[in-house]
Amino acid sequence: MIDRQTGNLLFAPSVYVCRGDSLETVAALSLGESTEVRDMQTGWQWLIARNVQAGSEYFALAFGFSDNRLHRISLAVSSERVESVNTWKTLSERAERQQLEKLRQWIRREVGRDGAFSWGSVTAQYDFKNATSGITITYNPSST
Repeated sequence: MIDRQTGNLLFAPSVYVCRGDSLETVAALSLGESTEVRDMQTGWQWLIARNVQAGSEYFALAFGFSDNRLHRISLAVSSERVESVNTWKTLSERAERQQLEKLRQWIRREVGRDGAFSWGSVTAQYDFKNATSGITITYNPSST
């Protein structure tokens, strides 16, 4: 799904998301079952897509745009469709830390390792404030 050379996300042979894409370009792909745009009123906008299927995996994706150019992607991976949003009652630090290790393994399968690349970086992290684990792809600034 992640191109090791460019950091682009490939969902199908002709369906891909690239660094620097506009919000309109990514939204036009109609990824997943539902999408919504969150305008942060800071120059940043987020396009949220749920249950995006690529192969046998499902993704929850948040595409981050600054000045209408894709700069960051936050994602979660699951082998099953995500039917509901976690609540504080269902969240568990232990389960999320186990999920963090699964996400790190997913990154290793996709790009060989986490960390910096010529196009940007990809990392898995546990967010203490939200008690969730996720993957972040951050693109280096480009001239495109």
